[in-house]
Amino acid sequence: MLYLTRARGAPKKHGNRFKLSSPSRPADGEETFLFGSQTVGIQAWKGLHLKKLPELVVMLLRVEFRKPDGKPRYKQPMWLLWTGPTSVPLRELCQMYLWRFAIEHLFRFLKQNLGLNSSRSNDLVATEHWMWMCNLAYWQLLLMRDLVEDTRPAWHPRFRNGKQAKLTPGQVQRVALRYLSQLGTPAKPPKLAGKGYGRSKGYRPAPRARYPVIQKAKTGQKPALASP
Repeated sequence: MLYLTRARGAPKKHGNRFKLSSPSRPADGEETFLFGSQTVGIQAWKGLHLKKLPELVVMLLRVEFRKPDGKPRYKQPMWLLWTGPTSVPLRELCQMYLWRFAIEHLFRFLKQNLGLNSSRSNDLVATEHWMWMCNLAYWQLLLMRDLVEDTRPAWHPRFRNGKQAKLTPGQVQRVALRYLSQLGTPAKPPKLAGKGYGRSKGYRPAPRARYPVIQKAKTGQKPALASP
């Protein structure tokens, strides 16, 4: 038997619009914990997607820092989008985002001091090797913190929370050459090879591979969230 319906056109792709100011449904999960001396409350809504990218299902997090009396510490809460597995505890998701400040400082140091963006190779493997080399150099600076000479100026802070503050990677880099020159090296000294012969006759390298430019979204556009 066939049944006729009054609805016409394509089936509905998006559900009700999710507004941050007034959520259309209660949160799917909620957790409150202490982060240092502050109380943090998290609410999570699962099964949402962006209107322009309905294939990507996300989880929306509402993070709120609270005072000892339970009132919000700030006027507006912090909203986060999570595209990973929903089985991760909400507390760990909040802690991962709060580590973002330190991660951004790491990338700034790698770019400005260790030449992370100095590589101009269009080979993906070579670029990955260069990034790992920069990370290895950063770890070497961290390992040398307790071995190099402390040459901080008198106006630099030397104590933090009653304990002696460790040298920053930038401070270690300034005195690393003096320390490394005392270690020596098992490698043999380089030999003079004279002038190079250059490319062989008839060799013509392949043209450099070109890749399409990724255009960013226009400024001022806010992504809309919707239920599936």
